[in-house]
Amino acid sequence: MKLPKFFFNAATLAILIFAAALTASAAPKKILFFTKSSGFEHSVISWKKGQPSYAEKILLELGQKNGWEFVFSKDGSKFSPGYLAQFDAVFFYTTGDLCSEGNDKQPPMTPAGKQALFDYVRGGKGFIGTHAATDTFHTANESNKGPDRYVNHGKDADPYCCFIGGEFIIHGAQQVATNRVIDPKFPGFETVGDSFAFLEEWYSLKDFAPDDHALTVMEASQMKGPMYDRPPYPNTWARKEGKGRVWYTAMGHREDVWTNPTFQQILVGGIKWALGEVSADVTPNLQTAAPGAYKNPIYVEPKAAPAKNKSVSTPAVPNTLTAQEKAGGWRLLWDGKSSDGWRSVKTEEFPSHGWNIKDGVLIVHENGGEESAGGGDIITRQRYANFELTVDFKTTPGCNSGIKIFVQPNLSPVDKKTGKPTGKGSAIGMEFQILDDALHPDAKLGREGDRTIGSLYDLIPAPKDKKVMPAGEWNRARILSQGKHVTFWLNGEKTVEFERGSAAFREAVALSKFKNIPDFGEWADGHILLQEHGSEVSFRNVKIRELPAN
Repeated sequence: MKLPKFFFNAATLAILIFAAALTASAAPKKILFFTKSSGFEHSVISWKKGQPSYAEKILLELGQKNGWEFVFSKDGSKFSPGYLAQFDAVFFYTTGDLCSEGNDKQPPMTPAGKQALFDYVRGGKGFIGTHAATDTFHTANESNKGPDRYVNHGKDADPYCCFIGGEFIIHGAQQVATNRVIDPKFPGFETVGDSFAFLEEWYSLKDFAPDDHALTVMEASQMKGPMYDRPPYPNTWARKEGKGRVWYTAMGHREDVWTNPTFQQILVGGIKWALGEVSADVTPNLQTAAPGAYKNPIYVEPKAAPAKNKSVSTPAVPNTLTAQEKAGGWRLLWDGKSSDGWRSVKTEEFPSHGWNIKDGVLIVHENGGEESAGGGDIITRQRYANFELTVDFKTTPGCNSGIKIFVQPNLSPVDKKTGKPTGKGSAIGMEFQILDDALHPDAKLGREGDRTIGSLYDLIPAPKDKKVMPAGEWNRARILSQGKHVTFWLNGEKTVEFERGSAAFREAVALSKFKNIPDFGEWADGHILLQEHGSEVSFRNVKIRELPAN
């Protein structure tokens, strides 16, 4: 029997429609991971040589397992209805006012682009935020770190804060803290249990949206620091925004949190819900889950920070300790008068030339360096592992120097041709870079500014917009090392934060001049070093307090 021609056309059309449906269903969901940092850029989302960040590599793995395609961007200028239409969800790990260029100098959003994000989600799409996504578009002026940051603004809050469901206030020291699970039925929490705890940088948050559905609550009363002196408050939540879905967690600061199975399970559940792949009841529950959530901690006036373009404040008598410092366990690492406690890297004696002590200032003179028989670096006689160190330093035009920690005197720079230690030059350690960024060529030789002042030399760059005193005026370096965690500050502002031995740290080492140094930066302890690098640099108020490992 001969079938009518239209029968074949109809059958063919049906097959094509069915095939198209199968292709559409198999297409991966597309997610934009947006990491512009107009404020502080976290190490887990920092690009090195254009390569994906640590967090992005984790997301690529999760994407392969769950059928998601991630697109990574720091370019805020792209935000528009047409650009966002290609994505099923947008994922923020951002800081600061994204409508300004800010610290990372990446293209900013426009106000229209910001509104396009809101309209995109309200039209039925998903939004995911981790950690610093609430440290973005603050209601108070970004430079205002005072009492206003502790106030709830309700409907008068920045539209973004209302959109994401809360706003960052402050964080304290990293610590192990307990998250109580509120909704074990929400995707990702099914097997987590009643609570979980791990080491993290925990945010104290405010201005929760009244329709937040809390998923976890911080047991604040068990935490250390005045910023946690408050009733329990949400740390992870979900909420509806028009037809769309918003999911946020304040976790995600540390590299080892991104590899933590509990965090990954919670994150995957949140992404699936934001994408609409799974459903959940997100009825507002703050009144029962965290009835005291709107009671914020009391603002505590910080110690006066040095004003920009003014030298750091110092005691009336340099190289002395206040009664409060003595009570806090501080001691002078250099007494301002002698070389006691210090020696040359190469001998047990203090250098006989190249260094001078005058009027309470320790000066390393210009034209040092091995080639011109300089005095060489000096190191502490004692080794340190867990400590807080502060050093005042004064630069000269074009200078290059540094403060090193965990120094191993028997190691030296690697020969570029052989890849082996040369036995010459400065001892190996992790260096707080001291440099005249404007005049010294090293500022442009390093990768992405990782040889500029306040950086972890050749590994992690300090922010470009940092507070630096001009040559001839005093700066202050602060270094905190506790366990594997290390943080640098320059003139009261954090410039670098990293975890020794973490995957991100080892990746940075592999791209650095230290790649052939075994276990670089992961030694149990080491000396503290003041570098002689051929430039005149002055030091004073060298103070230290030793800390417990945790």
